[in-house]
Amino acid sequence: MAEPHAPFAVPLAGPGPHLPLLTADNARRMRAGLVTLAPGASSGRHSTEGYEELLVVLAGRAEVEIEGHGPLAAAAPAAVYIPPRTFHNVVNPGPGEARYVYSVAPTAAPETDTQ
Repeated sequence: MAEPHAPFAVPLAGPGPHLPLLTADNARRMRAGLVTLAPGASSGRHSTEGYEELLVVLAGRAEVEIEGHGPLAAAAPAAVYIPPRTFHNVVNPGPGEARYVYSVAPTAAPETDTQ
């Protein structure tokens, strides 16, 4: 088993629309980032594949278009769960900026992980 990574804190501020928070460089399997969307902008349709995803809306509003389930409206503060193998898109309906943190984790541990 690999040594666990050391604890750390990450400021939730940075340039650009996407700020990585948890990556392969600082976390074992979990990934996370901060996304900022201007009014009318979207994350782009994508799939969770073999990951569960949690969106935590910190500011503004988000409309999460989830394939087969219709849109979910989430105004800050709110959280949205997206199951594995689900196509989705996050849209900011406005009027102001939307900010959310996403966190994804694999649904199954790798076979080499004996934790």
